[in-house]
Amino acid sequence: MAPINTSGIILKKYFLRETSYILVIYTRDFGKIRGVLKGARNPYPQFAGNFEVFTLCDITFYKKKKMDLITVCEGVDFFLPVRKDIERLTYADYFIELVDVITADYDVNTEIYDTLYESLKVMSENASAKRVSRIFEMNMLKSIGLKPIIDYCAKCERADLGDVSFNTKVGGVLCSSCSKEESGSVKISLGTVKFMRKIYEVPILKTGMIKVSGIVGREIENILGSFINYHVARDLKSIKFLNDITKKGVLKESYA
Repeated sequence: MAPINTSGIILKKYFLRETSYILVIYTRDFGKIRGVLKGARNPYPQFAGNFEVFTLCDITFYKKKKMDLITVCEGVDFFLPVRKDIERLTYADYFIELVDVITADYDVNTEIYDTLYESLKVMSENASAKRVSRIFEMNMLKSIGLKPIIDYCAKCERADLGDVSFNTKVGGVLCSSCSKEESGSVKISLGTVKFMRKIYEVPILKTGMIKVSGIVGREIENILGSFINYHVARDLKSIKFLNDITKKGVLKESYA
């Protein structure tokens, strides 16, 4: 079988015996793959950085029945500013864990790849890590067909929302009338709706300068967290860690 060349972002790394790794990589051309990289841990430890999680790599692999064989894995972008900051690093871990959970092997989705890569690029800049995370979540939901309905009432399709609410089960915003009929509706500000709409209008790489108030930031964090948890239905280790270090005061509350 001929070798396959592509690029991808490492989601997971496992040790295999004394000298090899098992890598889980989300590629743009083939979706998520998992393969063995033999002899990578010895005798060239100086290349170990090529195999760290959320590294963008150029890879060559052979497709096998049980597990692919990776023969080349060269780091292209290590997103170094992310690795130097505990908040950005923790959110980046969340990105790759969520991508791993919502994807199946060899299920190609270029939107997922682009969303992950571009979110890591913006995270490497001066933009707020919290804000980039909300942008990542919104675009990731869109890429898997779960974009929240925010342009009109998700129930009656009325454009004039009035006192707007968000309902996870219904799948988006509700007008003042419909929110009274649906349990679990959470009131949100019009500023939150406008921010969400703005994010879907602007390419990810240009969203870093979009500002958001603390109130809007907290509202969108709560509703997106609930929305993702409802559809993923699985506890994420990275979210638990984020909550733990936030309670301890390690992470700041600001969205600036």
